[in-house]
Amino acid sequence: MQVPRPNALQRSSPILQWQVSWREPNRLLLIAQRSSMQTILPKQIGETRSVFRDDQVQVKQISRYVKDRQNQDGGYTFAQWTESSAEDTYFALQILKILGIIPEHREDTIQFLQGLHNADGSYDSIKAAYYCISALDILGATPNHGVSEFVNSLKRPYGGFGSLDVNIETSSELEATYLALSVLKSYDEVRPGEIIQFILGRMNSDGTFGSGCGYSTLASVHFALASLRLLGHDVRSLDRTLQWIRHCEPPNGGFTSDPRNAAYLVLDDVYYGLNVLCHFRISPQYPQASLQLVSRFQNGNGGFRRSIFLGISTFESTYFALSCLKLLSRDWPSPST
Repeated sequence: MQVPRPNALQRSSPILQWQVSWREPNRLLLIAQRSSMQTILPKQIGETRSVFRDDQVQVKQISRYVKDRQNQDGGYTFAQWTESSAEDTYFALQILKILGIIPEHREDTIQFLQGLHNADGSYDSIKAAYYCISALDILGATPNHGVSEFVNSLKRPYGGFGSLDVNIETSSELEATYLALSVLKSYDEVRPGEIIQFILGRMNSDGTFGSGCGYSTLASVHFALASLRLLGHDVRSLDRTLQWIRHCEPPNGGFTSDPRNAAYLVLDDVYYGLNVLCHFRISPQYPQASLQLVSRFQNGNGGFRRSIFLGISTFESTYFALSCLKLLSRDWPSPST
């Protein structure tokens, strides 16, 4: 059993520092100050740009929530007193990156991640490879072994990666293909070929992707579009998909795969929906409503839960929430229809 590290003082990134002002007790308004220098000079203050704009978020609690869950091996776990994992370590580092906080015990974390591959350089799954390599990249490090051969060995005869027979723990049958392409992209070894045809062949008549099977259609659409973009395909020509996503935005904010059941919202659908809009380079129709909605997913310990009604905090949901807040707080063009 791993023992969590003690709290450490928050340190601001030299590239992204935060100007903090109080709005109400225990809640902060964040204004990001970006600079290509290691320090922000007075003349640069006018060039600052808000990341969360008018939204309020419990930054201290989020930072403490993440830091309290770093183990002695340098890895992270969303549930205290459990073993570190590549997935939780990746999401923890992404959270700290968004907040502009330098991770503590960087070398320990690198050593933990570099030790997760098998003796031959392979990983237990494409997910493990993706999380390890992406987390190492955040820390400015690389794996001890090349992984492109391992990833390419997972390609299926039908043109994609992973199994098309997904279970309840898989968000989409296209997720593995996206993760594999992301890893190969980092090694400049993406070969479009039949993969584009495989993804387009998974498109349904309404513009969605995948078999559905009761799982998140928004996730499948996101992974399909993200994969196509990695392969150099212009997704803006997919008019049916664009028309479909516009019907997934209820006026009270967020996204839902089933507009008839807009009352039931989960955080990952909001995340995937916003990213689908980003793939099309269009703005959400109700950004302010979505800003207010996302803040309602935060728990008292600083983390965010998946369901708006109840649930435990996870690093994944916390990353989804902060990513949504960052996207929703930017300057969007007038909503497209």
